[in-house]
Amino acid sequence: MITRRDPIAHRLTELGIDRRAAAVLSTHGTAVDLEAGRVLCREGERGTQAFLLVEGEAEVTTPASVIRIGPGEVVGELATLDPGRTRNATVSTTTPVRVLVFDVGTYRFLASREELRGRLAPVRTAA
Repeated sequence: MITRRDPIAHRLTELGIDRRAAAVLSTHGTAVDLEAGRVLCREGERGTQAFLLVEGEAEVTTPASVIRIGPGEVVGELATLDPGRTRNATVSTTTPVRVLVFDVGTYRFLASREELRGRLAPVRTAA
């Protein structure tokens, strides 16, 4: 089984992501471990990366609210998918985290795939 040899893909399956999708995400993303207090993306910046939390928690801060997110959540996707949009929130880690980082081209390609679209390109408004 591919996920047993790939701890990131295995963890993603534990989070409810289909085994094949987990393997694709793990293969195409770059795993990065960060300590608490790091900024993943800042409000107003151009979207050059999207992030999938594998472990740990972060806060999404907008002028109107603060939302806590955890494993399996994607952040930075709206500005990454739309080249005309800037980030509408600042996302900071609140615990040590492991994230999969995707560059613009890779993320757009993955989000266009039927089996990943629902997770990577959700129909929702900005945070």
